[in-house]
Amino acid sequence: MRVRAPGSSANIGPGFDVLGVAVARYAWVEDHGDGEPCAPGHIARVAYEHAGGTEPIWFDFTVEPARGLGFSAAARAAGAVLARLQAGSSREQAQLEAYDVVAEIEGHGDNAAPAVFGGFHVIAGDVRHRVAAKLPGQLLFWVPDTATETNKSRAMLDPLVSRADAVFNVGRAALLMAALYESRIDLFRTATDDRLHQPARFDDCEASYDAYRRALEAGAAAAWLSGSGPTVGVLVDESHADAVRQALRSTANVLDLEVDEQGAIPI
Repeated sequence: MRVRAPGSSANIGPGFDVLGVAVARYAWVEDHGDGEPCAPGHIARVAYEHAGGTEPIWFDFTVEPARGLGFSAAARAAGAVLARLQAGSSREQAQLEAYDVVAEIEGHGDNAAPAVFGGFHVIAGDVRHRVAAKLPGQLLFWVPDTATETNKSRAMLDPLVSRADAVFNVGRAALLMAALYESRIDLFRTATDDRLHQPARFDDCEASYDAYRRALEAGAAAAWLSGSGPTVGVLVDESHADAVRQALRSTANVLDLEVDEQGAIPI
């Protein structure tokens, strides 16, 4: 049996720790393979065992590690879903059971939910909601060769925020939901602005901020730091897609990625 789980782009501007979308870049876990199986401390193996798995497993991936594209959540989702399928759960039940495991290990659900279920998710404490709307336009991702350590990146963030910044982000997050449901790509630039995490992270990674700025100047509808970075997510309409790709390709790889709607599934 082989299980595939998608990567994800989390935070999406104002949605720090609460918004995430699955993207078609993957991790695979299977119960047979060539070479050495996963070592006991491997992140996919740990999630697999937490979900009740006991057999040797093998791991492969295309989602870039430590780039802000949900590598760890994808690996854990694939491992946990495989364990639950081996235990006899249906695909739907395996996903439900695996989500609790992945969210607990990850520490928050904005990457876990897209990796397990696919689609666009809002996390509010213990409540997980899949948004019944589609992103308008095309998703591009500027993916540099440099890596980011999530824990180190989170440690840079101020534990306290001003009321003005909190209100700023609440307004943008609310506008983002309206833009999604009404398919208003023209609202996304304002709706993906942020004061809670992006400014500090951009200060620590000038190349990411430069890509963010160049994408918007080239006509992107929106841009955001994907996860903790350094990858930058970009939303474009078809008329500006080529110009944005051209503006970004000189400094990093640019990926055109679809939203994955299936999540962690057997293949």
